[in-house]
Amino acid sequence: MFKQGIIFVLLGIIVVPASSVSYPKSLESNLKLAGKNSAELEKVIRHYSNHRADTLKRKAAIFLIQNMDVHESYVSKTWDNFQSELDSLYTKEDRPSELIKGFNTLYEKYNQGLQDVVYVSDLKTISSQFLIKNIDEAFMAWKSPFAKHLNFQDFCEYILPYRIATEPLADWRTEFNKQFIPDMYSRIRKQKDSISAKDICNALKTYPYGTITFFQSDVPDYNIHTLSVMRLGSCRYYSIQAAFAGRSLGIPVALDNTPQWATRSFGHEWNAFISPNNKPMAFGIGDQVELGKHIENVPDRIPPKIYRETFAKQPSSLFFIKNEEEIPPQFDSPCYRDVTKDYYITTNVEVKPLVAAPANKKLAYLSVFDNKNWVPVAWSKKENDKFIFSDVNRGIVCLPSYYHQGGVIPAAYPVVLRKDGSVTILKPNLSKRDTITLKRKYQDRMHSWLGYAMLGGKFQVSNDSTFKDAVDIYNIAVKPEQYFQTVYLTTADQYKYFRYLSPKGSYGEVSEIEVYEKDTNIKLSGKVIGNNKAESDRQHYKAFDGDILTRFKSQEADGTWVGLAFDTPKAIHRISYLPRNDGNCIDNKQLYELFYWDNKWVSLGRQTGSNETYRLIYNNVPANALLLLRNLTKGTEERVFTYENGEQVWW
Repeated sequence: MFKQGIIFVLLGIIVVPASSVSYPKSLESNLKLAGKNSAELEKVIRHYSNHRADTLKRKAAIFLIQNMDVHESYVSKTWDNFQSELDSLYTKEDRPSELIKGFNTLYEKYNQGLQDVVYVSDLKTISSQFLIKNIDEAFMAWKSPFAKHLNFQDFCEYILPYRIATEPLADWRTEFNKQFIPDMYSRIRKQKDSISAKDICNALKTYPYGTITFFQSDVPDYNIHTLSVMRLGSCRYYSIQAAFAGRSLGIPVALDNTPQWATRSFGHEWNAFISPNNKPMAFGIGDQVELGKHIENVPDRIPPKIYRETFAKQPSSLFFIKNEEEIPPQFDSPCYRDVTKDYYITTNVEVKPLVAAPANKKLAYLSVFDNKNWVPVAWSKKENDKFIFSDVNRGIVCLPSYYHQGGVIPAAYPVVLRKDGSVTILKPNLSKRDTITLKRKYQDRMHSWLGYAMLGGKFQVSNDSTFKDAVDIYNIAVKPEQYFQTVYLTTADQYKYFRYLSPKGSYGEVSEIEVYEKDTNIKLSGKVIGNNKAESDRQHYKAFDGDILTRFKSQEADGTWVGLAFDTPKAIHRISYLPRNDGNCIDNKQLYELFYWDNKWVSLGRQTGSNETYRLIYNNVPANALLLLRNLTKGTEERVFTYENGEQVWW
């Protein structure tokens, strides 16, 4: 006979008297951490232990409690007050400009006082009633046609969780079904019983109040009510909002992110609909592209790695492998899973370090350039004197590195991961030097299309102000790129009038036009002339004002032109013209400095841009080097590149 309260361990199950509850031994540590609140957690398991029909719900409860030790809510009166005032702003204002203005005022008011933020573990605060209600409603959502393809493991990850971020615990299904879902359905022009999961995801990404604003990274997440009525927020907040909305209807929506783009500054967070073939279909707020094409939406952004925020602890995450070693803060999460290969054909990168690890560190990283610094995006543990980085995206440059005292230390030369899967080590060849010609300091993927506005346009001259006898002196037959194009003419004939005539369908958009006589770098001036009314801040004269960031643009398409009337006829020998652009091309009288990477940035000297060529020519540049050009006069955007086949190749 055994006394009441004696515990037996049999096949990994802790068995207690019927008046108590049985549960897996794996829960023991979390129940201890829960302290007095362990009774609430035991109530949940007991609730689902009485009937065989509840076996799966019992497993779901165990899944939640097993992972509950790494989940928490914030408590902050200051942040609550901020959100309360923000809610008041949302109820009376829809205009983006006024929302941003009001938001900035509130943020400035409350952000400085965010000293009262405290995080409390779910183990110590969650109630049995809350958890049971969540589990029951999750199982109801699993029965929806949107979730029928999910196995139990995927259900536990994408439908079951009672939270997504660090928002205070709340009945989010009820809140979203009240505040968000009715409006969402009203924007889907289909009968409700014919609406698909893809239709709903498309409605989520076209949420009409999708104004993006930026927050400091250390502010708390929004609470459930604020998320359900949000009118502006960060990419993260909108991703959380979409995940709650989707999951409330049984749609498996995940939160994916890249900690840093490989090809520009910043990182990004977005959503992924887990489709029946188990492939992620990416989408994000403001998408105007096909579902699943969110990453390709912006051409200047390539993610080197993609990670998914999960509810379940990930034993393979760096959080659990780091031991006592310092790691980058972006990897310091136990719920971080690498899903890069779900999106892309990837490459495994093998690196033999050339520099010994500081402080006997066992971990190394692949870092990408964020326009200023190297940022770790992938990690590996040393094995047999080398590091193997698994499943890295292609078409990028990255630096094998160590992370020490909050910074990145090179471990080897940078590597190019080419789209065909080959790897090139960028070790500068100091014994082989090249002469290179530079046109820009920053990639032009984002703006290259702007040159199409001038394709088919022409430059003309005449001695008649109406151009009735116009002479074509140059036709733009190839789309001009994002730097000054220079045309040399051979005619010696003189004309009093000069113009740029835009192609059919164009509004005449052009940033700069310069004309020169022979043997001079002094551009010709004259009275600015043109037809058609210009947009208010893009008048005709801006095509000749010497500022590469201003431009002329007409209010009317077709037949638009802009030009100069000279005091006396001129023989034009050279034309330099620039399409609408981002200001990162080589400019006149700007001071530049070129660097190559050899475990640090090494200067190759400074040059001043000239309107004679709008190019920089550098001699004695090490072959096979990673390069960086900086404008020391103005601007902040700069990008690493290699020089291949006579051209800058941006990474």
